[in-house]
Amino acid sequence: MEDILSRGGDREPGRRRPWLVAVAIVVVAGLVVVRYLPGDPGRRPIQVVSGQLVPRLLPSQAGLRARSGEVAGPGLPVTSGIRLPVAGPQPVWFWPATGRTRQIGGLPWTGAGYAFLPAVGGWALVRSTFARTACRTCAGSALPVYFLADRADSARWVGTAAAVAPAVAAGALWLISYPPGANPATAAGTAREVSAGGRPLGRAVRLPAGYTIYRATEAGLLLTPVLQPGGPAAYLLWNPGSGRIGRRFDDVIAASSQQVAWMPPCARRCVTDVADLATGQVIVVRLPIREPAADAAFSPDGRYLALQVIVDPQGNDGGLAMQLEVASLRTGQVSQVPGIRVSSDALIGFGWPDGTDDLVAELSFPAEVQVAAWRPWAARPAVAALAPGQGTTGLVVG
Repeated sequence: MEDILSRGGDREPGRRRPWLVAVAIVVVAGLVVVRYLPGDPGRRPIQVVSGQLVPRLLPSQAGLRARSGEVAGPGLPVTSGIRLPVAGPQPVWFWPATGRTRQIGGLPWTGAGYAFLPAVGGWALVRSTFARTACRTCAGSALPVYFLADRADSARWVGTAAAVAPAVAAGALWLISYPPGANPATAAGTAREVSAGGRPLGRAVRLPAGYTIYRATEAGLLLTPVLQPGGPAAYLLWNPGSGRIGRRFDDVIAASSQQVAWMPPCARRCVTDVADLATGQVIVVRLPIREPAADAAFSPDGRYLALQVIVDPQGNDGGLAMQLEVASLRTGQVSQVPGIRVSSDALIGFGWPDGTDDLVAELSFPAEVQVAAWRPWAARPAVAALAPGQGTTGLVVG
């Protein structure tokens, strides 16, 4: 039986690395650059179309359900209540199981759209702009920042910032600003933690010059250079009180408030190291031989790590493929997500929405876009098929 998720011509991928989880709003060549979700330079940015984005289910595929030969796992009914945000000039909630949409309140319409950043308990949203400036490397104007809680009907205005990063507490964010006309690649930014309603939490801190916040952890702020040099990307665990660097990580592929995962160079086989920041313990996740992880995401409860693995060349065309695997950080067991083995450009994104242990992936094929939901160790994922084009642009799956 043909695997409905294992299709699409294999094409050479851009190796997907987390950029700044902080949504750095840096003006380059006169245009504001904002990225949606961590990814490599080849990952598509938020695409904006005129009018409201309304996802459409193919009539024959309505409902998030198992197809022929597939079985939804225990605890994941085919009428799953998973809902996902859709970015755009006026963001909406979208239920893949039914195709229903509902506008997210509290967000003014903007032709430039919104960028979504995963945060504890929801998302930070940055209102983008097409403003131009005479300086090609200096920071742009501070832009409005909002917080959208999981399953909330409306987003809340938080403040304005040149960049934003997740804090440790649910709903809290770090807002980063720069002096007018400063170059973020060399200047020292100022960061302040605020609540979901914009209330300051503690005093402002001055960041090391040229660095921004990747995310906050219980052991300090995880920093990364605004502009990454060649070679391994350096992430510094920095104590804002003492100004000291506690640890350095190279090539981080995922981070939460308690854990950091990074990808050492592959030797005889590839591994991903996961550090518990509270205990210092490092867990080694052993991957298939010579198949490196390009990206990863921790589940909200920290029990699982989803990994996007680059598969060795297969078939006569010598192309590369991607597959999703999930590691249990309690047992060390690694399991491939059944059926999700696709060409490099078909896996658009993945994550753990709604604070659950349901891993959701977006896959794009010429005829349709698929949303697959999988609970770890279930027999098969449940799949919903969407019409491509308008309505599937800007789907936020993690």
